[in-house]
Amino acid sequence: HHLRKRTPRADPKRAVQASMSGLTKDYMRLALLDLLGALFVPSDPGHTSLHADRLFARICGVISERFADPDFGPADVAVETGLSLRYVQKLFTARSSTCSRSINSARLERAVFLLKRRSLMKTGQPIREIALASGFADYAHFNRTFRRKFGHYPSFLLQHPK
Repeated sequence: HHLRKRTPRADPKRAVQASMSGLTKDYMRLALLDLLGALFVPSDPGHTSLHADRLFARICGVISERFADPDFGPADVAVETGLSLRYVQKLFTARSSTCSRSINSARLERAVFLLKRRSLMKTGQPIREIALASGFADYAHFNRTFRRKFGHYPSFLLQHPK
């Protein structure tokens, strides 16, 4: 019998850590924090933490920057903030709102601004173009959403600017 030199076995944890890129590690940390945060979100929707408020402010910043993209939606908000879609939804629910509603509100506010500007500057910019510039890919959907929010169609605002 001759003795064979034992080779040390690789530590699986170190092997996984070594194979992760820095970006992956950061994403995994965010995902873990997101999961932990979701566990401790209070069931009382009126109560939010400072951390949740900061995350919500970050979400609102992303929405403010990207709402004009017609393809932008809640899933994009989650990806850009590094949060799960479910957690983004929870943060909005705690404020009695939804992510989609917030995106649509930003789009409608922009449309109102552009419509008023058109009226004051007499640019003649087509309403369809204003809808697209505000993030609405579908003109009929824009008209319906506008009417539901303000009680009249966008063309009314052109005739009655305030």
